[in-house]
Amino acid sequence: RTRVAVRGMGGGSGAGDADQKLRVLCLHGFTQNGETFRQRTGSIRKQLKKKIDFVFIDAPHDASGAFGDDDASALGTAGDVVGPRAWWLVGENAAASVAATRAARDDDDDGDDDSAPTTSSSAAPVRPVQSRQMRGWDDAAAVIADAVEMFGPFDGVLGFSQGASAAALALALVPSLRDTVRFAVLFSGFEPMDPAATAALHAARITARSMHVHGHADRMVSRERTEALARSFADPEFFFHEGGHGVPLSKEFRDALRSFALDTRPGAATTTQLA
Repeated sequence: RTRVAVRGMGGGSGAGDADQKLRVLCLHGFTQNGETFRQRTGSIRKQLKKKIDFVFIDAPHDASGAFGDDDASALGTAGDVVGPRAWWLVGENAAASVAATRAARDDDDDGDDDSAPTTSSSAAPVRPVQSRQMRGWDDAAAVIADAVEMFGPFDGVLGFSQGASAAALALALVPSLRDTVRFAVLFSGFEPMDPAATAALHAARITARSMHVHGHADRMVSRERTEALARSFADPEFFFHEGGHGVPLSKEFRDALRSFALDTRPGAATTTQLA
């Protein structure tokens, strides 16, 4: 069932009436959830709260244990009700887990000889940006379609990291979202390496105006991967900043975002911003 955290759902009707608030669907990053993403976008939402209703939803997949307790604590999901979520799961990690379970079972079958070698899974887990095997995208597409039905129509979509890539895929593959969205703001987005996902994006040629935001110090997603995702859009804009893997908080960015999001006239152009 779709989990939705809704904030600021005032009188806006969404999708087109210039006298009403715009409505933007917000997709969190891997191992975040809707509430943690809402908290991390507070400064940009504050500046736009009179113009935009932001709708935050939770991804369908449980990502508990993906990176350990320290990461969950840093992300703000440790101990909360929803916990860490994912728009899709990493097939390589699932395969590694099965292999480790089989190895442990084989060790048990060999008896209790302490001198026998044991097998452990010491490899670091594969992150979504590195994965060539997406699992469970259909569930994410269904959650997004449900959100459109329940809280749409949406004028825009905003996503971070895996959520940015999910937003792009949804604009390619979820007609009810694609048909009304006029702009996308994607933070640290990346083109998935899964062949089916890549093919879907290349075939789509998404017409919504897009702003692709990337930090020079981002060690999770390279600028090249962000630019690869942007090539799926007909007319991408870029905002580069000095920060890392996150949502920039500078006044320069907030002003650029406001100008981009509120300039919803058909065919309107926006200026590339650098910071």
